[in-house]
Amino acid sequence: MRVGLIGLGVMGYRVAANLKQAGLLDVVYNRTTARAEDFAKTYSVKVARSLPELAKDVDYIITVLSDDVAVSSVLSQLLPYSQGKLIIDMSTISPSTSVSLAEQVSKAGGVMFDAPMMGTSVDVEQKRITVLVGGPKDRYPDVESILKHTAGRVVYVGLNGMGLYMKLAGNMIFAAFMNGLAEAINFAQRAGLSLEQVTDLFLNISGTRSPSSSLKVPKMLNGDYSVQFALKHMRKDTEIMVREAQRLGVPVPITSLVSSLLRMSEGLGLGDLDVSAIVELYRRTSVKG
Repeated sequence: MRVGLIGLGVMGYRVAANLKQAGLLDVVYNRTTARAEDFAKTYSVKVARSLPELAKDVDYIITVLSDDVAVSSVLSQLLPYSQGKLIIDMSTISPSTSVSLAEQVSKAGGVMFDAPMMGTSVDVEQKRITVLVGGPKDRYPDVESILKHTAGRVVYVGLNGMGLYMKLAGNMIFAAFMNGLAEAINFAQRAGLSLEQVTDLFLNISGTRSPSSSLKVPKMLNGDYSVQFALKHMRKDTEIMVREAQRLGVPVPITSLVSSLLRMSEGLGLGDLDVSAIVELYRRTSVKG
């Protein structure tokens, strides 16, 4: 089993590290070569200088990329080399795009799965993420045998695109919750509640307390926006939700509003920070007393 990974961003780097530690990873590729070389020095793996070079070296290709454009671009370059390959795309992209790409890979003689992750970079490091898999069931055991080394759970959801639909539904709640938490924290602090009182409210008293609030409330209160999940990626996900909802003919008014608020936050320069930085939108737009 020879495995290659493309995309060493916040999540991809950690997935690659887990797979290498499990003795599975052979080669990596990253658009920014310096990032790949840094990984290679730390974990002693080969760096591919091109996508074709990586494809020729491996049987299994994992992609962890930013958006539809990036995944489509990479897959278009891999197609001529995809005969007999199994491609696992762990990116969060449009299910419609993913299904179309999977069809192209199939016509070229390969197999593709969507396998988006539920969880943060911290969860990846601790192998606690849940991976939601969509693709042909007969090849799912091959996918599970790899991804179990970087996840707490690997779940087969259904055919191509279904892993992504489940991920988007989960993130729909998370996006709304992050916005609601930011709004409530700003309200409570402007009303005069102390840091300790706000912390106690959202981590101990409120019925909305959850692993997400335990992780994000301290970041919002302390202004620690080191990235676990970038705000710009949350905005991208909500835009996918809105587009897919239009295609499915279902209303998503809350998600549409949250998507606009995330876009406004990006306009304030918060896009590269953690999604918890959305609280700054409320702080910066509150009327001075």
